[in-house]
This record gives sequence, structure tokens and C-alpha cells, in this order.
Amino acid sequence: MEALDKIYKDKLDEIKVMIQESDLLETYLDSEEEEDYKALQDAFEPVIEDLHNEISTSNPMQLIDFEKHLLVDELEGLFLPRILGYSVLRGDVDDKCKYKFSQDHYKDILLYISNSPNFDYIKLRIGQTIEVGFALSTGIWVTDLLDFIANKEVKRFFKSHMITDYMDLDKRVIAYEAYKRQFAKFSFLVSDFPENLIELKKHGSTLRKFLLYRTKSQFDNSTLLPYVYKFLKKKEFLTEPEFIQICMVLGMYFELDDNSQKELLRIFNALRKEHEDFENKFFTYYLEFVDDKTQYATDAVYNLSKFVAKGQDDELSKFFILMSEVYEKGYVHEDSVNAIRAYYSQRMGLSNQNRCLRHALTNRFAVVINGLDANAYPEYFELFKSFSLYMDIFSNEKFNQNIKYLSLNYVKKLLKFFTDKRGKDYQDIKKFVTATFLEFKFFDDKELTDLFKTRRRNKKS
Repeated sequence: MEALDKIYKDKLDEIKVMIQESDLLETYLDSEEEEDYKALQDAFEPVIEDLHNEISTSNPMQLIDFEKHLLVDELEGLFLPRILGYSVLRGDVDDKCKYKFSQDHYKDILLYISNSPNFDYIKLRIGQTIEVGFALSTGIWVTDLLDFIANKEVKRFFKSHMITDYMDLDKRVIAYEAYKRQFAKFSFLVSDFPENLIELKKHGSTLRKFLLYRTKSQFDNSTLLPYVYKFLKKKEFLTEPEFIQICMVLGMYFELDDNSQKELLRIFNALRKEHEDFENKFFTYYLEFVDDKTQYATDAVYNLSKFVAKGQDDELSKFFILMSEVYEKGYVHEDSVNAIRAYYSQRMGLSNQNRCLRHALTNRFAVVINGLDANAYPEYFELFKSFSLYMDIFSNEKFNQNIKYLSLNYVKKLLKFFTDKRGKDYQDIKKFVTATFLEFKFFDDKELTDLFKTRRRNKKS
């Protein structure tokens, strides 16, 4: 992690002065009423949040130090409930829904809050956060934390949020997942870049999640590139699973500088020589790092192809040679169709290679369909002929469902654009969709009727 830049410290100092000189603070100190503290929150927490977002977006490695700078009395406890939640959700959780390692940042914020003169108002906003954080921690860790709290009333408050129901794994998972959803729109993830093997085992999983998160949104990742390059230079990491997984994420989704690209090419070449099971690991990890969101955002296979040499006689070369032909000629070309059919038939349908192939084709289709405007619907009609060919080749329900999802989204776009039901465009679309969706069992008759049904508008009273 990095120390906070002076420019951010100066901005934070300005906020402190604004708070301390405000009439709202004076009113609160005179009255000590909850509504007056709430007015202070409403006025200044958005300002602190804006600064937090600025750092998270451009300089995430300074985020932890920034949050430590918030643990000062001049800020009157503002924004502490939020960063307490962030600290809970940054922790790496195992399959028992427990932290793999103790969360020191969570502990530091809690202990500061416990001694805050504004504790009585802060506590109104942190009950659920304490419950989830305690549930994810070990009983010994919670007991040790409570030993640091001298105030009996504060300690009693914390103890009241040790929920015995969360000793049950299923209930703990439900509580954790529900809590995570509340923070879905906020940017707060960060991770250390390991310096040695011990740190790789400790931080590898959180670093992978952090990098995946940074590539799913429009973040400026330039400040991370020096860390990435230094990480890739660690030759002692080469065959460690965590290192391989992170390298694949970087190759699939990250915009790397030239030096890091050269290192990644070196790493994949070395792994193919020195890691006996690398081919299988490659396809397995690839499938772990794609989902319904990332597969439509960027072409992971195309990105990875830059780092995989195709001269070796192995499964990786065969896969990427095939995909290179598809990229060069297009998936509608007869040669591409025949090559994919031959490759697919030589492997079991549920093999990881074939699953990767289906995903890559779905991604290519998505890029094309999502790029079509409404007036290009005749092109979609032609494209669907290729989709149907691949549905026949793959005979895979999930692949068919992906095509259905993409097609339905585009059809809905068309129906919003072509609103004249007697017009030629609307009628052509309806005729094609009705016949096609029925043939491929995307919809039944009733669902198609509902799709094209006119929605009555409520009359204004």
C-alpha cells in the first residue's frame, strides 16, 4: 500500500476546517440532538465520499491510508460507518464463510469508533456491519477485540451484536450476501501486491478479485502498472496457482504496458515448458474468470492470444490457432464453421476446451449484436443463420440460452424503435421473430403473443 499523497491530505484538511467552522457543528455541540448530528452528516459526508471516490478511482493503493486519516476527532466521526463496511467486505472469505486472515483495518476502525465522543450517534448506523464482521471473524478474535474496550456500555453494545444464529453456515452466508448487495454501487476494493511466497498465499485471492473488479468498470489503472510489472518479475512465483490465475486475469482483461506484455509472454512460455498440467489449468482457470457480465464486455480469448505462442504441439496451440482463423475470416465464413465443427467433434462436449470455445463464440456474437442499431435488423436476420449453425454444432442448452438472451434484447430494442404495428418494418420483424423463436424453442405461443401485445396506457384522471 502507498502513503497518502499531499494533494489528498490538503483536501482532507480543508474538509476538517469546513466542518469545524460550520454553524451546523456549533448547533450540534450546543444541542447534542440526533437530528443536528444528522444535519452534519448530510452536509459533509458527501464531500468526504467524493474524495474517497477520487482516490479509489485513480490511486486505489492509497485508499487504506486515506481511511486511516479519517480516524481523527476533527471529522466528528463522519463517514466512519461507510469505511467500516468497506473494511468488512475487503476481507478474503473461505468456503466456511469465515475470514482466512484477521482484519486489522476493521479492528482499528472499530476501536476508534468505540472511543469516539460521537459514539452514541455513530452506533445507530453500524449495527449490521458489526454483526456481519463478527460473524465472519473467529470467536477468539472478537473476544480479543472486546478486551481493548474499557467502556462497559460500549462493550455491552458490541456484545449485543454477536448473533448466535450466524454460527450456522447457511444463515451466515445469507447474511453476508445480503450485506454485500448494499455496497454493490460503491468503489472500495483494494489489495496488496505480494512481495514473497508467504504474501502470495495470503493476498493472492484478494489481488485476483481486485484486478477483476478494476477491469469490469471504467477505472484509470495507470497507477497500478508499476505494481503489476514488479509482480510479474517475481520468478519464484512462476508455478504457484495464485500467480498463474492472476497472470491469466491480467492477460484476459488488463491493458498492460509494453514491458508487462513482454513479461507475460515470457511467463506463459515458461509455464508451458515447466508446468506439467498447465494446459488443463489454463482452460479451468479461464472458465472461472468469465461470467455473464465480463463475457460481453471484452474478448478475453482474443486478448490472451497475444501471449500464447502457437508453435507448440499442444491443446493451447490448437485452440488459439482455431480462434485466430475465426478472428481472421469471421465466424460466418464457411472455413471457420468447418474448422469449429471439426475441433468441437474431436473433444467431448463438456470438456473445458469446448466450454471455452462456446464462451468465445458467444462473446463474438454479443459484440456484433450489441453493436447493431435498429435499422440494421436485416443484418441480424442474416446473422441468425450463423447462430443456428452453431446451435446445431454445439447442441448445448446454455449456449442456446445465451443466444436467446442476446436476441431478445435486440428484439426489444427493435420494438421500441418501430412502433407502427402496420408498418413494413414491424411486420417483418414480427414474422421473423415469431417463426424463429418458435422453431428454436426460445418462446412458446403465449410468450410471443405477450411480446407483441400492445400495452394499454392508463388514462390520466
